[in-house]
Formats: sequence, structure tokens, C-alpha cells
Amino acid sequence: MGLDYSLKLSTDMQPVQVLRLLAERLGLKWWDDSHLGGPAIWIGAIGVSDSGRLSIEEGFHFSPDVSVLFRLDSNSDEYEDGNRVMLRATLLLLEHDRDGVLLFNGERIILQRIAGQLVLNADYGNWTDGLRLEDEIRFPHEKRSLPSPWL
Repeated sequence: MGLDYSLKLSTDMQPVQVLRLLAERLGLKWWDDSHLGGPAIWIGAIGVSDSGRLSIEEGFHFSPDVSVLFRLDSNSDEYEDGNRVMLRATLLLLEHDRDGVLLFNGERIILQRIAGQLVLNADYGNWTDGLRLEDEIRFPHEKRSLPSPWL
């Protein structure tokens, strides 16, 4: 089963530049001109539509430029590795850019970095199981409830 996540990101980079950065820094393979792959994960990046931008502006008070799409194969033996790649990719992009929010199925908040403050959603089940967050997150953060503006 595929699990869909998206990182809405405020950035000066174009989608292809985002993918190049991820490929170079995380050792991901190009599947075609606009998609990367790794263990149990597929990654794409696109510009944000006007309606998508408005939705994020209303809910999170920042304007995203790029949406990074992650699809994880939850049936794969490498699912935990794919989840780790998604977290590393998200953190790498948030270190380089301004604001962003990682969403599951377009509405449940996994984590957000707004105005420089990284917050992990304490209410989002066991998404950090198997991840050594202290090794992954290299800048200040907190873990607390992040209710979705759409639920």
C-alpha cells in the first residue's frame, strides 16, 4: 500500500533544483527527469497551484512555492528506511529554506517549521518508530500537538 506525504515548502529553488539537492545529498537515484527513488520511496517535486498556495497561506500563514511529494511503500521490508529518507529529505530542505509543513494525505500535520521553529506533531501516532530523532534533527525543535486547520 502506498502512503502519500507532501512537504509544502517556501523556497527560492525550482522543483528540479529541489530534486537535484536531494539526489546529491541523500544519494537517491533518478527514476526519470522528474522523480527520485530510494528504499521503499518515490519522490517528486512540483510547483504549487494558486489554490494550493491559498490553502496553505490560510492554514499556516506562509506561502509555499514547491510541493515535494513522497510515496512510501508500507508493504516493503524497506519501509523504515524509506521513512528515514523522507525525514532526512524534509529536514535537509527545511534547513536550507524558510517555512514548510509535512502533511500526510494532504491534511494531517507530521511536522512544521514556521518562523524558524520546528515542531513535531506529538499526536501523529508512531511515525518516528525506528527513527533515532536525536541523530536526525540537528536544530532546535519541540514535540507537541499540532491540530490540522482542515480537520
